[in-house]
Amino acid sequence: MEATAHASQSDGNGKRGRSRFSVRVRLSTELVLVLVNVAIFIGMSIATDSFLTPFNIGNLFRQSAIIGIVAISSTVVIISGGIDLSVGSLAGLSAMVSAVLMSTTLVGMPILPAVLIAVVAGTVVGFYHGFIIHDVRLPPFIATLGSMYIVRGIVKLISGAQTIAYLPEAYTQFAVSELWGIPALVVVWLIVAVAVHVILNYTRFGRNIYVIGSSQEVARLSGIRMRANIYGVYVLAAFLCSLAGVLLTSRLSSAVPTGGQGYELMAIAATVIGGASLSGARGSVLGTVLGTLLMGLISNAGVHLNIDPFLLQSITGVLLTVAVVLDMLRQRRK
Repeated sequence: MEATAHASQSDGNGKRGRSRFSVRVRLSTELVLVLVNVAIFIGMSIATDSFLTPFNIGNLFRQSAIIGIVAISSTVVIISGGIDLSVGSLAGLSAMVSAVLMSTTLVGMPILPAVLIAVVAGTVVGFYHGFIIHDVRLPPFIATLGSMYIVRGIVKLISGAQTIAYLPEAYTQFAVSELWGIPALVVVWLIVAVAVHVILNYTRFGRNIYVIGSSQEVARLSGIRMRANIYGVYVLAAFLCSLAGVLLTSRLSSAVPTGGQGYELMAIAATVIGGASLSGARGSVLGTVLGTLLMGLISNAGVHLNIDPFLLQSITGVLLTVAVVLDMLRQRRK
């Protein structure tokens, strides 16, 4: 009995130790990102007079807001142990559908129903992902890679591979408007971030996502309804991407067939830089927001310092590689 009690106590201590280690890792990752963002911000403010201006700061956050929402959708999927390579195409789909429906030279539909239809159209793809990944048992990488091309083809079909413009002024003005002195796009981003943070940390669905990301077998043995939760993960991700696509159309005042292209890797990079693990079961909305801001700051700083954009791409790649290496080291330490 003493041996059993000792083993139980050791196990309990081990779990508490791992829990404390996990908290330290997450806090340290987010703290480092805060310090790096602040350092770049201060450095750029000193290096150039054109950085710390209301126009540039507003533009920086507006640019980060849309990819930030897409990155949050990727965070949910990555925590569950999956991957979604179709996020950019989904954003492009809702962007194009909303533009086609609202364009005064095409359908001319009112703003609200057009936006709702566009978001629903993208969200339906999330149901398809849930079905093909859970029921057909296709790996998420292959399933969403196929969707990336399928959806991109649909976008070009419905647009005739043409840019769709002539959108209502009330719609295009939203992207440049402000609420309480904050850019409206940033307000939407913050609302999404808070909502998803609450879902991940204070709901049964959120807790289930972390368990599934840790081990699907453990999740099944724990009585977690795998179908409902897997569907939920990809539907939520598709909904967020569709919302981002609608905002993208507002910001550009048009929709292009290549809208959202490249968002896949940017979203994954922001998520991983923010401390999420590609192995699943770890990640936070705050880390993703900070990772998105870091990428936005680097891009914005490069413009002001006249740095070659290809070099900036390489810098982003280096950050992503370092983040993955650090994640591997954490896994080995565990």
